[in-house]
Amino acid sequence: METLSEKMRRLSDERERIAAEEATMHDEAVAELERVNDEIEALEARKEQLEAFLGLNETSQRAGHGQILQLCLRAVSESPRPLSSAEVKDILEKDNPGMKLTSVPGTLSRLVTQGRMRRDEFGRYLAA
Repeated sequence: METLSEKMRRLSDERERIAAEEATMHDEAVAELERVNDEIEALEARKEQLEAFLGLNETSQRAGHGQILQLCLRAVSESPRPLSSAEVKDILEKDNPGMKLTSVPGTLSRLVTQGRMRRDEFGRYLAA
């Protein structure tokens, strides 16, 4: 029969095993999210190439490297409440008419992954 101290040790070992497994799963999920964000950005770039080839949205201005990221950070940090990705995009469209903003959802997800922004249980974004 198992003694109390043996049970406590077994439970402690099990807790450690579960914690290690959760940490591994967390790291794998973060890596997968980064891969998905990279795929989204690649697809958005390909979409822009196809639109340019087809002559669509020629009046749109392309944001400079990192500009969307900074605009997203500013919009969320200046908001008194959490914002959905659609609300962030609407704010940016209002302040930057004609700018291509297809990368806003991917940018917001990347900012969360980097710890520069948080996402609440409703999928809205807040400053970190």
